[in-house]
Amino acid sequence: MHTTGKTRTEAERGEPHSTAVEKVVWLLGLLSLGFSLYATSVGFYNTIFDFHGFRQAQTAISADSILHGGSFLHYETPVLGPPWPVPFEFPLYQGIVAVLARAFSTRLDQTGRFVSILFYYLCFFPLASILSHIGLRRTQMVPALALFAMSPIYIFWSRVFMIESTALFLSLMYTDQMFRLVVGKRRWQYRHLMSGAAFGALAGLVKVTTFAPFFALGTSLAAWGLWRDRESGKFKGSIAAAVATLCVVFPVAVTWCWTKFADEVKAQNPFGVYLTSTNKGMIAWNFGTLAQRLQFQNYIHFLIAANLHIGSIVTAAVVLMVYVWLCGRWNWLAVACLVLYVATTLTFFNLHYQHEYYPYSDAIFLVVAIGALIASVLKIRGPGAWIGIELLVVEMAACGYCYLTHYYPIQSKNAPGRPAAAALVDNTTKPDSVIVILGMDWSSEFPYQSHRRAIMDTSFSIKELISDSGPVERAISNEGPQNIAALVACDEGRHELRLPMLLRDIGLPPAANLHADACDIYERAASPGVSHAP
Repeated sequence: MHTTGKTRTEAERGEPHSTAVEKVVWLLGLLSLGFSLYATSVGFYNTIFDFHGFRQAQTAISADSILHGGSFLHYETPVLGPPWPVPFEFPLYQGIVAVLARAFSTRLDQTGRFVSILFYYLCFFPLASILSHIGLRRTQMVPALALFAMSPIYIFWSRVFMIESTALFLSLMYTDQMFRLVVGKRRWQYRHLMSGAAFGALAGLVKVTTFAPFFALGTSLAAWGLWRDRESGKFKGSIAAAVATLCVVFPVAVTWCWTKFADEVKAQNPFGVYLTSTNKGMIAWNFGTLAQRLQFQNYIHFLIAANLHIGSIVTAAVVLMVYVWLCGRWNWLAVACLVLYVATTLTFFNLHYQHEYYPYSDAIFLVVAIGALIASVLKIRGPGAWIGIELLVVEMAACGYCYLTHYYPIQSKNAPGRPAAAALVDNTTKPDSVIVILGMDWSSEFPYQSHRRAIMDTSFSIKELISDSGPVERAISNEGPQNIAALVACDEGRHELRLPMLLRDIGLPPAANLHADACDIYERAASPGVSHAP
């Protein structure tokens, strides 16, 4: 009788009735955390050019500008010529990295990597809190948290020099405050209103595309809570006004103000004017086109990409089928998460298609959906609960295998960039010199590696958006041709038809002074004592 009573009590709490099952679940949770800690540390001292070095270096070069005394709000991304500020996100992450690097005299690359990893692990706290407010208790949370720790996309992209984990943490904190407002023990407390407003504003400032699904979730939750109060006769207009003002309008207004400010700053740059949020090309780049949405193969692409989020779509489908077979009822948490996951991808269609890291913002919904299904199987009374253990093991193994085969080879190899060419430019030009670069798009990698400001001739990203000719020439004119210390032509840029004309206009010799890393370097005069590579 005593055992039966205990089982009933545990079942009422919605937890697995088997103590042995609980212990195994927690053991698997610890194993997933251990694997995550190991995996995020792989290649910690490597360069930041391993994957999407374009975007990593763009963040790093802005943090480097702040570190060396540059403006915070008008932070520089010195790759498109003067004026050098071309702001996108609010530089909270870059500022934190710069402050820590200055305070502890640490290398910028590793400081940025550390901050990114730190914010990733901080995400576990609001995520666990949200799951508890949803109704999951202790052991039931472990599958979602374990898969979040094992997810290949979160392991790899949480240790790069980028803003992704910072934006996700702030978005989760906003969502957690909204849950506390609506379903917490003491509802509609002003401290949660103020916290929701603060975290919402910061999340929108740091990365609005990451914040978007969490904002939709938070505002929908608040609307549901207020509607429920109205139905029960507990509705208060003052509470509704405070929620709308602080947790809805305020984050939107702050984000809009920053976007407007950033657009005004970017518009002053010959290239940056094409990167404003109102530019038609940028709108299409961010949201995609109808033609893209009508191509079936694009959806196959997204389906395959989901392997990087949950390990394997095949094992995820198995979890779903087993859940339906054993439980046979709707799991509204999983359904809501799946809707948010799909809706975010469809909204920012092109961004998710072009950039492997973009689903960092919404892959967590797929992770929680699969975790919730496994948690429901674990609640089954009797031996059936062990099937939940098997499903969790299979999912963890799929995540580990996907990471080890896709991301580990990238992460463990040190991508050098162009060290020889960068060193030549660094050693033969002055620290305040400006260089022109052909053949590298507008990637910040070489300017960051050579510690030089640059005017870069875009070969893809911006040229698709430019409606007139001559932004490179205008940028050179703004700087002053006499102030250009060197021209670096790499790869296809070495054969650029405009190369002779640019050399003439800048006043550089027609023959390259230096050669390294598939780059030709044209300088006004080779520095004494420098060995010219063949």
